[in-house]
Amino acid sequence: MLKKPFSLFVLIILGISGAIACTTPYLISHTTIGLEFKGGYEILYTAESLQSGKPVDKAALLSTANILAARANSLGVSEPQVSIEGDHEIRVDLAGVSSNAQVRSIMDAQNNLPLKLTEKYSETVGGVLGKSDLQATFWAGIIALSIILSFMIIFYRGVGLLASFTVVTYLWLLLLAFNVFHGVLSLAAVVTFVLGMGIAVDANIIAYERIKEELRKGKSIADALKEGEHNAFHIIMHANITTAIAAIVLFFAGIGPIKGFAFTLILSIIVSIVSNVFLSRLLLNLLVRSNAVKKPSFFGMRIKQSAESLKHFSFIKHRYKFFVISAVIGAIGAFMLFTTELNYDIDFKAGTALDITLDKSITQDDATSIMENAGVPPATVAIGGQNNNQIAARFDNVLKGDDVNSIINAFKDNYTKNVVYEENTYDPAVAQDLETKAVYVILTAIAAIVVFVAIRFSWRFSIASAVSVLNSAFFVLAMFVIFKLEIDVTFIAAILTVIGFATYNTIVIFDRIRENLKLHTIKNHEELHTVINQSIWQMMTRSINTVITVVIAAVCVYLFGAEPLHNFALAILFGLICGTYSSICIGTPVYFMLKKRSLKVEEKL
Repeated sequence: MLKKPFSLFVLIILGISGAIACTTPYLISHTTIGLEFKGGYEILYTAESLQSGKPVDKAALLSTANILAARANSLGVSEPQVSIEGDHEIRVDLAGVSSNAQVRSIMDAQNNLPLKLTEKYSETVGGVLGKSDLQATFWAGIIALSIILSFMIIFYRGVGLLASFTVVTYLWLLLLAFNVFHGVLSLAAVVTFVLGMGIAVDANIIAYERIKEELRKGKSIADALKEGEHNAFHIIMHANITTAIAAIVLFFAGIGPIKGFAFTLILSIIVSIVSNVFLSRLLLNLLVRSNAVKKPSFFGMRIKQSAESLKHFSFIKHRYKFFVISAVIGAIGAFMLFTTELNYDIDFKAGTALDITLDKSITQDDATSIMENAGVPPATVAIGGQNNNQIAARFDNVLKGDDVNSIINAFKDNYTKNVVYEENTYDPAVAQDLETKAVYVILTAIAAIVVFVAIRFSWRFSIASAVSVLNSAFFVLAMFVIFKLEIDVTFIAAILTVIGFATYNTIVIFDRIRENLKLHTIKNHEELHTVINQSIWQMMTRSINTVITVVIAAVCVYLFGAEPLHNFALAILFGLICGTYSSICIGTPVYFMLKKRSLKVEEKL
């Protein structure tokens, strides 16, 4: 009887491993590559009725989209994407197109269209630049995965090895789901794969820490496994739901370039629950039932001691010091916010951004001079890259196709023949609309999370959670203002990810507080203080380990990933550190103060 569970364990491991080995090459080769990597063009059109003053007819809008799709197919584009956005906009993604003039002459033609189209936004990406971005981000993911799995094995030993297998399974299932739902592998989607590894690992960390707590109480391995997994399950589900809320709000807001990020994040949450909750639980139970796990050291147990016997620092006692720290940071951030102009990318203001990559280095003066001599003077010019061969030029006016061609030809004629470029153009109306949507999305996400916490927990937990989340989000914004980092559309995705993570960590701690409060009859604020502080420390190892894994992923994206994702990674890094601080040092003390007031009311009654 004992051999059957172990045999099933081995069969599952071998079966999944074989499936991963056999299907991964096929899945990778059949994944739809976004234009950032493949090169090509993205165009956003605004549609108007041919008869002045009349609203845009839905049937005419669909017919126009179909005509544009047919035109895209005539260009020989591989899987062109034509989508209707809102009541009067059509977005066209053309990956793999090599001629800007050809695209504009065919796609912009007004003949036979039932609606009048006006180009409001366009983006041009060079194929060579895209290939280098893909390779850089891929290696960032490999490095992050290697470090995270090594950390898990060293810290958690046997179950860490099991967690490594389920995380690899998670990545494979996510790739499979991505193909099934015809997701487009954009830069934002790729970074979700990388950061999703940290999220996936957290489910295992929560379960393992709860099992270790039960083992410290002297329970058998089988009983500790049963009780630990039961206690961890609802915590994991609550935390994932809060992160999913932020992703769903972002997805339905439909902010173009980061919609893929939201889609991948939603998929990653679902896949993570399947692989790192249900599959992990099944495999671990089979091992324990087969009597293959005989010692607590399999779970990373090193010192058998009770957490309650330790004298811990009191976060509640020192709450006013934390409030002062947050108030000072908030005041500095607010002062800078109202006195310093934000470094908006053209996503949030009208104009054109032109990123040029050369095959040799160049100075800022030479780059500026070449563009000025071409008759298109830039507003700002920055030089970057390892060899100072990348030019980031920003223009306050929307450049026409001839202007871009003049600049690129000038570089080819006067500097080097090998020129690769990426163009982003935003119309003033689009920029204003995007800024409004960004604010709306953030406020809606926070409101949705607060409502969920209030319904599932209590209004006190909800208020404390909101304070923690707002503190984290504002901290990230303050860091970008203070260091004058560029704020673009992916920054909004980063803010929402920070909101999700901050709430995730807060919910994990609040769930433990609620669980411990059910075990005690609280008569005064001293007892409440003890229970809450004890709850924080019971979850401290989990909080630290989870932050370490996600920070590893964010740092790898920043150090080794594509340059357009650097600010995204910084926002995540800032947000995770502050999110953990806020949930422990701000959120829980706020809850303590609200709960303490209710105890005083009860005493008076």
